[in-house]
Order: sequence, then structure tokens, then C-alpha cells
Amino acid sequence: MLKYYPYSGDTSFIDITQAMLDHLLLYVVPEQENWAGALYASAEPGTASYSGARADGALATEPDKVAQVGRALVDFYELTGKERYLLAGKRCADVLVAHLRPGDESHSPVPFRVDVRSGAVLEEYTSDMIPLVRLFEELDQLGFAEYQEPARQVMNWIETYPLRNNRWKGYFEDIRIDPENGNRDQLSALETARYLLEKKPADLNWETLVPGLIEWVKRTLGGPSFYSAEPIHEQKYCFFVMGSHTARYASLCAQWSAWSGNRTYAERAIHTLNWATYMAAENGTVTVGIDRPDYYNQCWFTDGYFDYVPHFIDCMAALPQLAPADQDHLLSSSGVITHIGYQPRKIVYHTFQATGQQVLRVTFKPKNVRSGNRELPELTSRDEKSRGWSFDSELNVLRVFHDHNDVEITG
Repeated sequence: MLKYYPYSGDTSFIDITQAMLDHLLLYVVPEQENWAGALYASAEPGTASYSGARADGALATEPDKVAQVGRALVDFYELTGKERYLLAGKRCADVLVAHLRPGDESHSPVPFRVDVRSGAVLEEYTSDMIPLVRLFEELDQLGFAEYQEPARQVMNWIETYPLRNNRWKGYFEDIRIDPENGNRDQLSALETARYLLEKKPADLNWETLVPGLIEWVKRTLGGPSFYSAEPIHEQKYCFFVMGSHTARYASLCAQWSAWSGNRTYAERAIHTLNWATYMAAENGTVTVGIDRPDYYNQCWFTDGYFDYVPHFIDCMAALPQLAPADQDHLLSSSGVITHIGYQPRKIVYHTFQATGQQVLRVTFKPKNVRSGNRELPELTSRDEKSRGWSFDSELNVLRVFHDHNDVEITG
């Protein structure tokens, strides 16, 4: 929703997302339990009763998902201003901090699967630690400085272990417990690459790490080339090419191409994204993959929507020529867009953070761009401190760099 609402202007998705978050919050782990304040990673298939499921077992959760939903709750607070979502997200962060451990090559900073009552570890290792970093860092940005050290501790572990040994595994709840850490998956590797490309940490060699992670996924989980497309298997223990994971891989190729200028990655992104489009049917359902008999015609909500649509929007943001040329769309934002309205030759939006940047593809040439009460200058060059806007008249791509929450674009 945080990507599709700004793209579409359709506010109904805000209500849908609020209903989903409110439902999850009905199942918060109660105070007397070891993981009090945490949320459950999953429900039994076919039910909406969240209390653990599948390989996790009953009354078990996955701490990386606690971080993932915690960040979603904080983001939803930024969107709506409703403090109860911030408090719920902070509770998720607090229970994670309370269970944080140093970690090593076979123990992540928090375990992969835990019993919420006793705290017993059901599976020790997951490489999916970027959700913790994202949650802690966002709370720090909101003024909660106590999360700086936990964020640093988790990031140091990522740098010391999976970024060096490529032990990328541990995300999916329906895969058997893997104490030998023999499985490998693409999700944690590519989402770590996405974080590095977004943040560009000065103390990490991210310019080498990001393409290295993309190539590792291709070598380890890439399927046979299909007319230049590179479909991606979900993981070793569920070795099927799938639309959502292929779209994720395409989005990282597109984003790396946009930063590096390497057109080879842009072509890989476009061909591979084409393959992923075949999962989407005319009625709006999205099948998991193409393999028979296991996944043909199965539609999973996570893979079809949450983990599919955003990757297409990310590709359009990185390669704006892929976005519709006859419509106005906001393609990306450095922060949460709390409101957007599209009119003929006019776009108005409000951001949570006063300072930020957005990328749009529009059908008109901008006449002026305002940030608050100030008219922003058109930029002929770009440096980190300048505020203004630039326009690519060939692609009709507008980039806005603002210092006030309110932005108005007219043509």
C-alpha cells in the first residue's frame, strides 16, 4: 500500500491495510508470555486465527516477522498519525531488543523460530535480519535513540557473517526446520542488497556487495533462461521458479542499473519482469508459479500482492520508461506519502518527513513546483544540499527535492 497508494491515489487501500493490521493486533502475545508484545508470523491455512502454523508449530512465531510487521505498524503511524500503531510497533521492537544476542555463524541475533510462551528456540538461524535494522533505524529517526545500538549490533552481525559466507536462509514458515542450515533462499539476500543500495553505508563496500548478491542469487537459485528472462527459484528446499521472487530479482537488477548505469542489468530486469507478468491473470489473481502439479493455479495472497506488485513499481521508479506514458504517477518517495491527489496538469501531495525526494512520470511539462509557500527552482545540476526539481523532457520524468511536507506541481 505504501507504494501503490502514491502510484494510484486510491485511498481504499489505506482502509484495507488498516483492517489487516487491526486483525493482526487482536492476536498480540499476552503479557505473561516470554515473547509478550510480539505478533505471530502466520495462521493455519484457510483460517484467520493467528497463533502459529505450519513448520513453526502452534504458539510459535518468527522474530524476523515480528520486526517486519513492527516496521509496517510504524509506517502506518507515519501515514495516518494514529499513535496506537506507533506504540504497537515499538512493542515489537522492545521484545526483539529484550531477546537480542551476539550471534555467530550458526546463531542469528534473534532465532528464526521461537515458542512464544517459554522462549524456547525452535530453530536458531535466519539471515533475514534487515527487518530488525529497518525497524530500529526508523524508530531512531522518530526520536527513540535507544534503538541506535541494537541497529548497529544487528548490522555488524550481517556484515560479519552472511555478507561474507553467503549463508542466506530462513524466511518461509512452511519449510521444515533446518538445523543443519542447508537451505538457501533469495529473499534475505536480495532484501539486504536493496537496503545497501538505498542506504549506501559509508563503512561497507556496497558497490561490490550489491551486484555480488544479485549474481549469487542468479548462480544459486536462477532457473534455465527463458528467451533471455531469468526466472528465480524460491529456495533450495522448495525449488520452484515463482513470479514474486522473479519480480524481486528484476527490481534489484533495475535499481542497480539505475545507480551504476550498467544497461545490461536494465535489460535483464525488463526481460525477467516480462516473465513475471505471466503470473497475473485478467481477473486480478496472481498464480504462484508455472510448475505442475504443485503450484500451477495456486494463488497465495503474500506472493500475489504484497510480494509482487511493489517490485513492478520499484522497476518503474528505477527505469521510468517502463511506467505508463499517458498517465501521471508518483513512482517512488524517500519517505511516506500521507496524501496525494491527481488532477489534469496538477499533482498535490503531502509527506510525513519535511525533507525528501520523489520521482514521478507525468503527462505534462511542469510550470512550477512549490514546497510549502516557496517556489522551488529548476535545477541544472544536483548536489546533496540543493532543493528544487529537474525534468527529463524526453521521458517526462520529474524529480522533486523538497524541504516542506506539502508539494504542489502544476503544468
